[in-house]
Amino acid sequence: MDSYLVQHFDWATCDNCRDAEDKHKLITRTEAKEEYLLKDCDLDKREPVLRFIVKKNPHNPRWGDMKLYLKLQV
Repeated sequence: MDSYLVQHFDWATCDNCRDAEDKHKLITRTEAKEEYLLKDCDLDKREPVLRFIVKKNPHNPRWGDMKLYLKLQV
């Protein structure tokens, strides 16, 4: 299977079956911390290690890159 979620998050879901609006939504580090009341150490040091992708910040390119996590894994 050669899907986006398998390549980046090791989550076995094909691109056609992906529910990008709910289950398979990508959330920022800040959203994960606010929604689930997590701390940085929860995201960085927990087992198993959370996989993420890095993208440029769309709000301001001079700000740091965004870390996007798969909502199901948080």
